This record gives sequence, structure tokens and C-alpha cells, in this order.
Amino acid sequence: MVDGLGSPAHGADVAVEAGKIVEVGRPQEKGARVIDADGLVLAPGFVDIHTHYDAQLHFDPLASPASAHGVTTVVMGNCGFSLAPSKREDLPWLLRMLSRVEGMSAVALEAGVDFQGGGIADFLRGLEGRIAVNAAVYVGHAALRRWVMGDEASTREARPEEVEAMADLLRIGLDEGAIGFSTSQLDIHADHEGRPVPPNLASAEEVVALSAVLGEYDHGVLQCLPRSGSADFDMDDQALLLAMARASRKPLHIQPLSRFPHHPGMWREVLDFCERVAEEGLRVLPMSMINVKRIHFSLADTFMFDEMPTFRRTLTLDPPERARELRDPTIRATLRREVEATEGRSFLFGWDEISVAGSRKKEWVGQDTSQLARAFGSHPLDALLDLSLEENLETLWVWTRSPHPEDEAVRAAITTHPLTLPGSSDGGAHLATFCGADYTTRCLSELVPGVLSLEAAVHLLSAQPAEVCGFRDRGIIRPGARADLVLFDLDGLAVSPIRWARDLPKEAGRFVFDASGYAATIVNGEVVLRDGEPTGATPGEAIRLGSAGQGAQGS
Repeated sequence: MVDGLGSPAHGADVAVEAGKIVEVGRPQEKGARVIDADGLVLAPGFVDIHTHYDAQLHFDPLASPASAHGVTTVVMGNCGFSLAPSKREDLPWLLRMLSRVEGMSAVALEAGVDFQGGGIADFLRGLEGRIAVNAAVYVGHAALRRWVMGDEASTREARPEEVEAMADLLRIGLDEGAIGFSTSQLDIHADHEGRPVPPNLASAEEVVALSAVLGEYDHGVLQCLPRSGSADFDMDDQALLLAMARASRKPLHIQPLSRFPHHPGMWREVLDFCERVAEEGLRVLPMSMINVKRIHFSLADTFMFDEMPTFRRTLTLDPPERARELRDPTIRATLRREVEATEGRSFLFGWDEISVAGSRKKEWVGQDTSQLARAFGSHPLDALLDLSLEENLETLWVWTRSPHPEDEAVRAAITTHPLTLPGSSDGGAHLATFCGADYTTRCLSELVPGVLSLEAAVHLLSAQPAEVCGFRDRGIIRPGARADLVLFDLDGLAVSPIRWARDLPKEAGRFVFDASGYAATIVNGEVVLRDGEPTGATPGEAIRLGSAGQGAQGS
């Protein structure tokens, strides 16, 4: 057994009753059900701090594939994108925005989400009795702006009285059980109409004023992806994050860290900043990117190019008009200029590393854009556009980051830094682009024992994120804690090859990483997955903090 607190692994029996751990050691009496775990590791269930399962949980109780990778608690509403609070008439707009920004099928969301709008209490109540994992939610900045400002949330800064109205609405959300406030200002985020998402138009003063609301509470956490989070982490954003932390005096989750090819030293700059902030007693906590993702996309439905204005405008047009503009030589010239201006600034673009992953022209599969350009006698971007247009923009491309000799050393340095937390999964989002829910399994199978001890890895995946979020009775194995547990064969843990599944409402598709080596995922004392197979149990809880919950204990 590994208790999540960093204690040495040791043999022990764990007795569970009414969803809680009642005894650890050698209980005198056997329970009604006994799971023989000889030869396996028993650990606390993992806590994924950065997910977008807000919609998916309405039609997928397991938040798959997270639970298959040992996750028993998910934190939703990240990046400023929650479905509550919302007026009934605004919910379709929020769903379409979520579909565009976070890469979800609009058809699947329309068919599968039965939430009709309301506050955080309404949203959490709608999950009760139907989910197999525990779920907590942030109050998202986009929802606050849309409620208070209507459509103008997508066109301008807020007036002082509107900021105060948002602050009041945030207080209500926190009182109803939300764990905190989330926002983001990445330029790559554009809504389904091609406009900036609402938080991108917020002034620093607005963001800090909302963060200050958390300072009124004895619990809570903030989450923010700053504007330059995928670029150069500029001084304005550093000042904003510091102001948020000072105003709230609460933990602040920020962007994932890795060695990005175009900004190889940025990870160290971010950690230097966090270390300086920590000297004030503040906690600004980046995420460690354990699993470097391969990015898939098609021009029929992608957010990948949204930081370039002409691409953003063109790819949000209706399909016939989109195709017409992508064929226009003048527009193509503009697109090429924007790509050239972006290279060296954004980590997303390295055109020689984009290749065909799926095409009706089998001979092109595996060819990268440089090879296609030579074959077509054109610019790499023109080759990408031409092949896509031949296939109704449905050609599937994959961007693969070229390995670098420093990658593994940087991953180890980031993961073992005391101010980072694993959790860049984006679970539930970007379903036709990547799947990041495998980070827990990769942490245990790739970093133990060389980089992390088993005890340290489990602590990072369970107790530490639970503590930061205020879940004091989860992420640990001790009497009185919730019986969220995972049982696995450490030597047998593995991530299966990525696969395409059409298992969402209306047969919408997604990329999925399956896992092997997990014997059981247990939530509140009930087995929800046994050897990777769902049991049908739905013991998950909607976690509430604050006055609507039980202090900072959860529900």
C-alpha cells in the first residue's frame, strides 16, 4: 500500500464502510466483500486538476478515459469555460463556444447535455446520482461575462459596475460549492463566431478584482492561462499573475511546462518567477507536462490556427465559403505571411513536422508537408491546403514534436520541482486533436523509479493536488478519508496506442488512449472499473466546498 502522503510503501489491509476508509492495518473482521490485492499496489485515487469534462459527464459517467488511468476525481471548468452560471437562453451559446474552443463535437453536446442552465448549485445537482467519478468545478470567467454583459461580453471590456456584478455572481457560485475561479487569455482561443472568447477582452483590473473575491473566503483556488503562456511569458502577464495571487492569497494554477522547441528556456523562466513569488508566501503552481502530445487536426474542425487572424476568420466560416476562401490566391498569400510571422514565436508551428495521418489518398499517409510541397511543386502551406480541399477538408494531419536530447532531463527537472503539479490532461477536450488523460499512467510507468520513487509519484498524483484544491478527505489512505482507491500492477502499467472511437452521442468520434495494468478503480468504496471494464456503478459525488458543502472537506 502507498498512502499518498509519502510514507514508505508497506503491506496493509484497508477496511471500507459507507464510502469511507474505517481502518488501515490488519482489521480483525473481514468485510462482506474482499478484494485480494496480493502482488498489486493499492494507492489513493488520482486527482486530475485540469479537465473539461463539464459536458461529457452528462453522457459518460466514467469521464473516460480518465478513470481507466486511475483518476477518481476530476476538476472541471478550467480556462474560464464552465457551463454555469448561465441563463437558459445563453446555454446554447456557451455550448457552441465550448465546442469550438475545446474541440468537442457540437452535435454530441447538443444531443448529450441535458443541463438547462442555472447556477453552480443547479449544475452540481444535475450530476448527482449519475456519475462514476467525483467532480468539482470552477466558476468560469466566460460564463460570468456572458451572464452580466450578454453578447457584448465578446466585444469589449467591462465597465466598473459590470465587474462588481460579476464579483457578486462569483460569490454566489463559491457559496454554492464551486472550488474557485478560472480564466485564460490565450490568443488561440476564439469562439464559434470567430470572435475572442469573453475572458480575452477582460482588463487586468477586471481579472484581479474577480481574483480578490477569493480573498474573502477561507478556501478556494484560482486557475489562469495567461496571454503569453505559450509564447514568451512576458512581464505584463507576470505582473497579472502576481496581482491575482496577492489579491486572493490562494493557490493559483497556471500553464503547463515542457521544453517547447521555439522557447526552449521558457520553462525555467516560469519556475524562476514562481520561486520569487513563493518568497512572499504565495503559491503560483505550473503544471508539469509529463505526456508530450501528438497533435491531430483537420481543417474541417480545428482551433489549431486561431492565433492567426485570417486563419481564425476563414476556419469559422460555413464549409462552402471556407473552401472558397482557402482557394483564393490573395487569401493564401496572407495566410503564408501569418504563418511565417508565427514561426519562432509559437510552439505549435514547425511545418516540416506536420504530416498526413489519415487520407483517402493512401500514398500520402506518413508524408510531411515538406515532402508534399516537393511533390506538388508548391509551398508547404499550399500543399496542406490543396490536399485538404481535395478531401472536403477532412484530411487528418498530425503534428509531432521532434525529440531533443534535453527533453528527458527537462521533464525530470520540471516534474520534481516542488512548485509543479502533474495535470495537463485537458480531459474531455480537443477530442479530435489529442488525448492527454494518460499522464497518470505515464508518470508511473515512465518516471518510476528513475526520476521519482513510487511513493513520490503517487503523492504527486493524489494527495498533493487534492490538498491544493481543498479536498482534505481525498487523495490519501487513512481512516476517515473517502474510499477513492486505485489498484494496479506497477510492472504491468502501460498506455495502449492511440485509437479513434465513435462512442459519443450521434456517433461523434474522439481519440482515446486505453490503459493496461489497472485491476480496479474504486470511488467512494464502490468498484467502477474492474480490469478496465465498467461495472455500471455510479457512486461519484459532486464535490462542494464552502458553505454549500462541508467546510473544505468536500461533499
